[in-house]
Amino acid sequence: MSLRSRKGFTLIELLVVIAIIAVLIGLLLPAVQKVREAAGRIQSANNMKQIGLAMHAAHDTYRVFPPILVSQWASWFATGTVHYPGPYTPNDQANAPIEKATFYFSLLPFLEQSTLHDSIPQYPYFLEGQRADNPNLMIGSTPLKVLVAPNDSPPYTVANWQWPFTNPTEEVFEQTFTNYVPNARVFGKFTPAGTMSVWDVAWSNAGAGRTSIADITDGTSNTLAVVEKQQVTGAGVVSFKDWGTIGDPNFGNGCNMWAITETQPDGLAFFGCNCKDPTQTWDNQNGQWWLGSCKFADAGPGEYFQPPQPRPIPTQQNVCNIYPINAANVIQVLLCDGSVHGITTAVSVQAWSAAVTPNGGETLPLE
Repeated sequence: MSLRSRKGFTLIELLVVIAIIAVLIGLLLPAVQKVREAAGRIQSANNMKQIGLAMHAAHDTYRVFPPILVSQWASWFATGTVHYPGPYTPNDQANAPIEKATFYFSLLPFLEQSTLHDSIPQYPYFLEGQRADNPNLMIGSTPLKVLVAPNDSPPYTVANWQWPFTNPTEEVFEQTFTNYVPNARVFGKFTPAGTMSVWDVAWSNAGAGRTSIADITDGTSNTLAVVEKQQVTGAGVVSFKDWGTIGDPNFGNGCNMWAITETQPDGLAFFGCNCKDPTQTWDNQNGQWWLGSCKFADAGPGEYFQPPQPRPIPTQQNVCNIYPINAANVIQVLLCDGSVHGITTAVSVQAWSAAVTPNGGETLPLE
């Protein structure tokens, strides 16, 4: 008798093979996720290095770093505001209502984005004008890969923005975000009253600094320039109309628009105004983001700032906080010397505060 040839697996054998494959996939997935996480972190660090090179190229050209944001209308026509004399936007009273700048708008020519920088046909410094290539777009309507960290997965990637002075009136424009927020204490300037609150930066031109390398007396290797931050904070979707924010109860929600001014601080890209009293614990979660000065009498002569925090669920977040987008609670930071480092949420208030201020007279290791 000839033996019958076997044509396939039995059901039990097939189930065993499927189970083995499932186990192997389960073992591989964490490794794949770690590789992907590491690759995203490396790409984000490269983005920050490009920003650092652009910062220093801009400094070589203009002898000062770019400002956080400038509204020349506030320079000339508002009271109690910082007057910005240039050079990243003209100091021209006649055209002041339309002369505006932000940190990344100023860096566009140094990030190989000169075409985008010059895309407003009416006037080269009309940041909030319509573009020649598409009248439904502003400069900030275009997402830039160099401004986005791969490991961040925001729930939305554009915010609606509209103002009465746009043309046509009240047209809704989409504004894109960045993961890299500049330091107001480095690139801003205190108001004549000696304050730098989040509202001062947004409305009183306190973002309009003219900082040179020589002004960073604590040393460029000891001072924060830019840090990673979520593009979107909180659980709600925000939009911006006229002078207000829609969808942001108590600064829980917000985003980092990179090319817009005349907007509430919960839509702007900057940090360095959230204070933290090191002698207290009640402000551990969110800091004291509403203050105009980060000096606390019982804490010593310096200024003290809220350090990065472990990321909570979206409904417990605050837009003025910095939360990690990478595993192990790591936040990548760009120092003023152009180097990129990773720090964790375990950094002390004192060490973080020393790195935020460019001329506080204190230097402590971040890592």
